Amino acid sequence: MARTTIVQLTDDIDGSAAAETIRFAVDGRRYEIDLSTEHAESLRDSLAQFVAAARRAGRVDASPRRGQGRHGRPQGGNSSAVRAWARENGVPVSPRGRIPEAVVAQYTSAQQAPAAEPAPAESGTAEPVPAESGTAEPVPAEAVPAESADKPKRSGRKRG
Repeated sequence: MARTTIVQLTDDIDGSAAAETIRFAVDGRRYEIDLSTEHAESLRDSLAQFVAAARRAGRVDASPRRGQGRHGRPQGGNSSAVRAWARENGVPVSPRGRIPEAVVAQYTSAQQAPAAEPAPAESGTAEPVPAESGTAEPVPAEAVPAESADKPKRSGRKRG
């Protein structure tokens, strides 16, 4: 079944048929108003002297790009951490300025990836650690830091 939707604008000043929607901003607030050709011309004429004397400050409807915060910074991390990671991993990135979205995406996925397993030590074993296959494999005692080997293990339950 076909459907036709008709949008009819009504002048917000006098209720007559409107010709256009005008968007503007004042004091950090954005506004829209539907106006007839006559009222739109009147509004523009009224603002003309102020517009002529004002500085342009960018587009009001400009919004941050997807994946970036309000000020164009990478979401979920700071710029210096992203740059340091990029340098360590041979990803070219400038020392200042905007970080390309592709670099931020690589950084984010690297932070979410599981850490690599430590290399096995020469001798001795500690507790078994589940392997990917579902079986337990011994972990070399040397792979367990000395300070954590001396401390009693916590069960994860709160004692109370």
